[in-house]
This record gives sequence, structure tokens and C-alpha cells, in this order.
Amino acid sequence: MTALGIGHVGLRVDDLETSVGFYRNILGLDTRVSKRGIARIPSGRDTLVLHEKVPGVPGFHFGFRVDSPSKVDEWQGWLRGKNMPIYDDVTEEKYRSIKIRDPDGYLIEIFCDERAIVE
Repeated sequence: MTALGIGHVGLRVDDLETSVGFYRNILGLDTRVSKRGIARIPSGRDTLVLHEKVPGVPGFHFGFRVDSPSKVDEWQGWLRGKNMPIYDDVTEEKYRSIKIRDPDGYLIEIFCDERAIVE
């Protein structure tokens, strides 16, 4: 099974508004803030995703993009066959993802995101 590359890197930040201001005003990047305390900062085909910090939740993850929700399901089946625990399993309209942990505890997401980014 293949992925289309690393589609995003996620960072937990102390203050979302301050971080958005930094990426927008200092680095000149376009930022999009959602209502769930998340900012998406596109850069080419990739995205930096900023999340407000939550106690006890690791501060870093990255995601491999796949081309369809069924590919996420295939990965899930394959990973379960390898006895790999799935730490998060999300199915939303036009978004499907699962998360696992690498040997050092970093979250790795396998996702398909078909949502249109509003300009």
C-alpha cells in the first residue's frame, strides 16, 4: 500500500491566536482558523496544522495522505493484521483518518481529506 506523501504536520501550540499571527504576519503565510481551535496553514500541497494544547495530548503528529476513504480502511485492516493499536478513528463527511504511534510514541495519521479549503 502506498501514500501520496506527508500531507500535513500537526503542532500543539500554547496560544492559537499568537501562533496564527506569527505564521501570517512574520512568515507571510495564509492561515485558516476553524471553530474547533485548529488553524490550517497551506504550503503547496502540504499543510501545517496548529491545534490548541490540551493537557496530556502529545504536541506533534504528521499525516500520510491517501487518495480515498477506502484506502484508509485498507490501511486500518492491514495495521490491525500487524497487531498495531489504532489510537484514533475518525469518519466525517469528506474526511477519514486513523492514527497509530511509532516506536517513540509519535502519532502518525493516515488520512483522506476531500474537504474543499475555503479561499
